[in-house]
Amino acid sequence: MAVLVAAVILLGGLVLVNLLLTGAVIRKLRTLSEESRAARAPRTFGLAVGAEVPAFSAVTVTDTKVTADDFAGERTFVGFFSTDCPHCLPKAPAFVETAHAAASDGMRVLAVVVEGEQESAGLLAALTDEVSVVVESEGGAMADAFAIAAFPSFFLVGPDGTVEASGLKPELPAVPAPARSA
Repeated sequence: MAVLVAAVILLGGLVLVNLLLTGAVIRKLRTLSEESRAARAPRTFGLAVGAEVPAFSAVTVTDTKVTADDFAGERTFVGFFSTDCPHCLPKAPAFVETAHAAASDGMRVLAVVVEGEQESAGLLAALTDEVSVVVESEGGAMADAFAIAAFPSFFLVGPDGTVEASGLKPELPAVPAPARSA
């Protein structure tokens, strides 16, 4: 009988240790999962509102040179797409619709296609006929100038060359109204 009591106490102790270790492992996995999620999601996806667009030089598919100086004096709607982005091609038609509305409001529209491992033909076909398109490789001048960290990304650049608004949806981002002085 003493052996049986000792065995029950020993098994009870082992079960308790097992529960404690399992709880510790679960807590550690939750922490690692949260850290991993936080590391994957970009905190920003590009230049912040109010930031000045740095100098860059690029060429459109129609051999027109584009520089940061071209943004001066006119509002410009810029969309960044990647051939490796699964969300970019489905959002291209909405960007083109927005481009028509922006152009009718007197805005310039520019699309930037960053070529990755996938072919760019489908994305270019969806954009090229409607808007000016710059095609560049990863780490290209425009993507670097706008500090692109997520695709697709959209920016409204003001006539002073600073970012007025930005977003991850292919519509004209809302621009805060300027403060009125009394």
